[in-house]
Amino acid sequence: MPDTTHERDARLWKRPLSADPSAGVRLSNLRNVTVDDVPALGTLFFWAFLGTIDDAGEAESQYALKAAAILGGRYGEWIPAASWAIEEAGNILSACLVCDYKPYGCPVIAVVATTPSRKRSGDGRTLVNAAAMSLATLDNTECCAMITVNNDASERLFHSCGFLPKAD
Repeated sequence: MPDTTHERDARLWKRPLSADPSAGVRLSNLRNVTVDDVPALGTLFFWAFLGTIDDAGEAESQYALKAAAILGGRYGEWIPAASWAIEEAGNILSACLVCDYKPYGCPVIAVVATTPSRKRSGDGRTLVNAAAMSLATLDNTECCAMITVNNDASERLFHSCGFLPKAD
C-alpha cells in the first residue's frame, strides 16, 4: 500500500487461503482491534519500527494518524474481523491490521507490529495466521502483504506463514 510519508522499495507477497478451523489456536490474550486502540497502536508502531528498515522517522502521533487512516478506510475498507491484537495487562504487545485495498485484488495485511521486547516470540506468526483464518471464514480465497525489500524479518515471517513473493 502506498505510503506518502516514506517511500520504500516493497514487493507484493500472496498466499491462498483455506478455511481449516483446526489451523488456528485461540489465545486468551488475542482479541480483535477496535477504533479505540488507535492511540495504543501509534505507540506500538513507533517502538516496533524505530531503527528498522521500515522506520519512517515519524513521531508517535504520526503513527497514530497512520493507524487511524487504516481503520478509517484510507487504504480500502478496514476488516475488523481479521485485524488482531495480542494484549497483556491492558497493553497491546503486537497487532495486525487488515484491509481490502482493491488495487491488490484481495485483502492485504497492512501492518504487523510487535513491541521490541516481544520480537521473535511468535506473536507475528500468531497474528498473521489468525488474520488469514479470519479472512478465509469471510470467504476470501487469498490475501497479500506488501513487504519492504530487504526486511529479512518480515520476509521470514510471511514465508513461514505460507506467503510467496509475487513475480515482478
